[in-house]
Amino acid sequence: MSRTRSRIAVAGLVAVLCSSTPGFVGVATAAPCAQLDDQRGWGQPVWCAEFDDFLDPNEWAVYDSPGHAGNGRRSPGQLFLGDGALFLYGTPDGTTAGLAARYTQQYGRWETRIRLYPGAGSYHPVALLWPAGGGGGVKPNGGEEIDFLEVIDDPERQRPNFFMHSPQGRQEAHASLDMTTWHTYAVETSPEGVVGYIDGQEWFRSDIAVTTPMSACLQLDWFPGEGSEGEAWMEVDWLRIYALT
Repeated sequence: MSRTRSRIAVAGLVAVLCSSTPGFVGVATAAPCAQLDDQRGWGQPVWCAEFDDFLDPNEWAVYDSPGHAGNGRRSPGQLFLGDGALFLYGTPDGTTAGLAARYTQQYGRWETRIRLYPGAGSYHPVALLWPAGGGGGVKPNGGEEIDFLEVIDDPERQRPNFFMHSPQGRQEAHASLDMTTWHTYAVETSPEGVVGYIDGQEWFRSDIAVTTPMSACLQLDWFPGEGSEGEAWMEVDWLRIYALT
């Protein structure tokens, strides 16, 4: 069985149970967190998603809206749970998925464990922070956006990118990495600026600080005509949020 077909078989076992919303996010109570070894001095997470059972609509806003830049469609039906992970699946016609955590904070750390699969270059897997009120095609307030993982026209998933958008302009970083194996991608915001990490190693730094509470979003965005066509998968093991101490 091909890798793509095996993912379809796994993801088809359990569809996500969650009511959808247009993409707006707001303050939510903290999701419970398991006790973890604090290996980096970040303390214990204040909010967690392990994707073991279902997506609580009080904790997540699932996109049900036009796709990125109005292309295709973000549908709740393209999210699946299986093997203790969340799967986002994009079809060749641009029917894809996205969701945003309702928990917000201005300063802190966000980290997620992601595995990608070779697929259409026209699909961009993205893990990002948006100001509260953004998400699902809603333009973020103030023009702030932090893409702490974005893959662009890369069918083999070997080139991760970091993009920070602010009123001062765009800053970015690029790396070489086999993203078809598991890696953790993290971002820290503080009054001193923004730092990005891959597997605990710094790869981006800016002295521009965010000005508003931010929310974590997971998206598989479709850019038709920009890269090879076809389907794509994005697998997320967990998302954890830490307070800045």
